[in-house]
Amino acid sequence: MRKRASITVFSALAFALVASFLMALLEAGRVYQIQTYADMKSTLALESVCAEYQPVLWEEFHLLGLDGAYGGDIFSMDHVTAVLRERLDRNLDVDGAGGSILQVTLAGAEPVAYRLMTDQEGSVFLHCVAAYMKQNMAMETIRALQERYGEHEQVEQSGQGEESIEDARTAIEEAKSERREQAESDGTEAVIPELPPEQENPLEVVHAIKQNALLGMTLGDFGAVSTRQTDLGDSIERRQKQTGNMEIQVSDWYDRILALEYMDQYFGDYLGESEDHALAYELEYVLAGKGSDKENLESVIKRLLFVREAANITHILGDGDKRAKTLGMAEALAGFTGNPAVVRLVQTGVIAAWAYVESILDIRALLAGDKIALIKTETQWTAQFGSLAAAFEDGKKAKNCENGVSYQGYLKGFLYTVSSERLAYRMMDIMERTVRLHPMYADCRMDHVLCGISYRMDYEWQPLFSGLMVHTGRDLSGLCYQTQRTFSYD
Repeated sequence: MRKRASITVFSALAFALVASFLMALLEAGRVYQIQTYADMKSTLALESVCAEYQPVLWEEFHLLGLDGAYGGDIFSMDHVTAVLRERLDRNLDVDGAGGSILQVTLAGAEPVAYRLMTDQEGSVFLHCVAAYMKQNMAMETIRALQERYGEHEQVEQSGQGEESIEDARTAIEEAKSERREQAESDGTEAVIPELPPEQENPLEVVHAIKQNALLGMTLGDFGAVSTRQTDLGDSIERRQKQTGNMEIQVSDWYDRILALEYMDQYFGDYLGESEDHALAYELEYVLAGKGSDKENLESVIKRLLFVREAANITHILGDGDKRAKTLGMAEALAGFTGNPAVVRLVQTGVIAAWAYVESILDIRALLAGDKIALIKTETQWTAQFGSLAAAFEDGKKAKNCENGVSYQGYLKGFLYTVSSERLAYRMMDIMERTVRLHPMYADCRMDHVLCGISYRMDYEWQPLFSGLMVHTGRDLSGLCYQTQRTFSYD
């Protein structure tokens, strides 16, 4: 027996409203899940793009960065965007192939901001280096290093120059010339005392020494000097660079100290050459900026000589016995003038000459791997007054100072005084030229290397449960969502 059923209009409307409410809840939950899903896919896609970092830069220098030119010579964020969109489209298609209720499509992707290694006059690069190094160094260690490098700077600023030696020689010759002219006008014979043949004139010894090549005087094996060189015509300091628009806050002294310690690990120098890099003496290049290893080494040696001479002059001035010896020599050379000012000038030259000889011996020791104190004690002194010419026989060098500073230590002290911009650009020059040694990356440029990037992504999807909802008068044919994601290697 069939029974007839019926429902009132009120019940039907109530059921429709309840069903519509449930569908609205389902659609709202779906929207929330789609937005979470889009955020996740955006993050994964951006990380996937940035995972294709420049491999040689990482292998040789442990620095991460994305080549925005992808091995070419033209930087373009459109290329990066195309790779990002391809990753997103592929991932979204894979997840949506089975008819998932989270099916969504990418409507657009645009870069909001990005930064390149060379941005902010190289400060971004130093920040990246510091971010890598600070994981292994305590702040107390960094503070101690800052104080040590500051000591180097003070010694270098105290340099008195080498002109005092020539000034002393000139003063003596002028005094002798005046004595001869006076004797000639008086019709008498000029009496000019000379040093005994067995007594050494420090001024003339050093004057003769300076006629020789500096590298030849300081290096034991001149033939072992690297012959590598590079063309600096397109160096980062000189060329027009790409720039990003994502700035960061940097700490100059903090990043600088960590950069110096970074170079100690990954850059070569005269005592520890880089085997497969563009230049062998990389620390010397960062300091001097010349196109060949030989030029850079010679420039560093000249600076070492200046600093060591200043330090050794300080030692002589603080030693009463040494001052007395130099005064005695000055009186022997210029006492005939009867002018105390000339004698003092000549004494200054004699002090500089003695310090110069000791400095050459210091550099020989440093280049042999020994250490030399910033300011020596009496027991650490090597060159004996009266036997300065003999100090260069048989490759002699200064005494090793156990508590002294190594060649690398002096180099880093010099590098501490280099401006942050120059320090960063020259470090990047080394990296860029080393990467270019690989044929696949012959066009690599550090101002194409991205180290931070931010993207805005737009997504669209169709409502799934809106057909069962009570009509509200609103168009629910398509929904959209916008998200922004940022990635940084530091």
